[in-house]
Amino acid sequence: MKFNKVKDLLIVLIGLFILQACKKEGDIGLEQQIDEQGLYGKLVDTCTVQLFSVKDDTLITSNYVRNQLGDFHDPLLGITTSSIAFQATLSKNNVAFGTGLVLDSIVMVLGYPANKADRFYGDSASRMEINVYQLDENISNDSIYYSNKSYKIKSTAVATKNIQARPNDSLIIQNVRVGKADTVAKVYPQLRIRLDDAFGNELLSKSGQTALSSSAAFLDAYKGFYITATKLSGDGGTMSFDLTNTNRSYVALYYKVNKDSTSSTVKDTTNFVFNINSSSANVNKYVHDYTGTEVTAQLADSTLGKDKIFIQSLAGLRGKLRFPTLEHLLDSGAIAVNRAELIIKPLSGTESPYAPIGTISIKGRYKDNTEVLINTGVYNSTTKEYKIDLTRSIQFILNKQFDFKELYIEDNSKQINPRRSVIAGVNSSSPIKLRIFYTKLY
Repeated sequence: MKFNKVKDLLIVLIGLFILQACKKEGDIGLEQQIDEQGLYGKLVDTCTVQLFSVKDDTLITSNYVRNQLGDFHDPLLGITTSSIAFQATLSKNNVAFGTGLVLDSIVMVLGYPANKADRFYGDSASRMEINVYQLDENISNDSIYYSNKSYKIKSTAVATKNIQARPNDSLIIQNVRVGKADTVAKVYPQLRIRLDDAFGNELLSKSGQTALSSSAAFLDAYKGFYITATKLSGDGGTMSFDLTNTNRSYVALYYKVNKDSTSSTVKDTTNFVFNINSSSANVNKYVHDYTGTEVTAQLADSTLGKDKIFIQSLAGLRGKLRFPTLEHLLDSGAIAVNRAELIIKPLSGTESPYAPIGTISIKGRYKDNTEVLINTGVYNSTTKEYKIDLTRSIQFILNKQFDFKELYIEDNSKQINPRRSVIAGVNSSSPIKLRIFYTKLY
């Protein structure tokens, strides 16, 4: 069968005209679909977004892989202090050091975590005073402790040290070798704090006694340590330590032993290690002081969130999020949400000198006050924004499958991540925005 080329072309053109004439508003059309990422449907980016700062709840801070120590005076968010309560245990049972003991020194070693970005946040040129106390109450690695708990401590510090944090510098130390000449060794980045000789001599005096018979007995006698930091210069900062790895954190007691009870000659220096690791408890306490900052005003007046919002980790601040006009998308009938994304930008100029939060999360709180993670967004240092996919959640909210009492924005690792972000509000030049691509259902 032969076809007339002109007739065939005319039929095709008529067909295309009919298809175009049948297209309804909201149907998928190329002129509506194309954005920078692909074909998503009709776009609406005018949904009202309300966001304002609120104080975060207290956090569980016991037995995490990182512990925070510091005194950070943030120019925008005020003062955050972080202190640590933790245990040290015996590295073996039934410890007997010998007789005629002579103390060399006792040193607390706190190792920084493996990831360099996690080791310090704040003003690296600052100086801080570190104080180490003995705990005067029991803690347990089987118990849950919260970020606002206060701890009983003995009144006299067993160490005080003035430091400038150097979390990326390896140290050269004397390596004590029993029966051999001592050497020097390069060690992993760490904070080394020499404890008072009186405390070291007290431990030596317990040689062969019940207190050194087992870790349980030792913790009865020496319940642990409490360590604090106080800013001396600059803005201060927050150091992070790994108290779960004996190879990085421990207390080393260095001593010598007389050869016999009548001789003044002593053996080479030896040492005993008290473990700080995942088998012993570690807990953080966090305190925030917003006196004299914009935070105080915003906590009293949520409308100030239209300009900027403060998100802060370590039981500090999070944003309360609302979409009051979202349901108007259903005014002309049901829709299918093809894509929904929340775009959040730090307020220009607040990304330096203190880096914004690396990953933020959106959480939903139900009426019974339980919370669920909805999704997360990673900070893009090139575009200087967070982009969070909310496609499924927006659809479920519209379908009333999610019945959240509140929505929140917060630091995704707020228990152990000493960071903050100042978010641009809806009145700023780079406002927070909810973009929804959808198709009407008929």
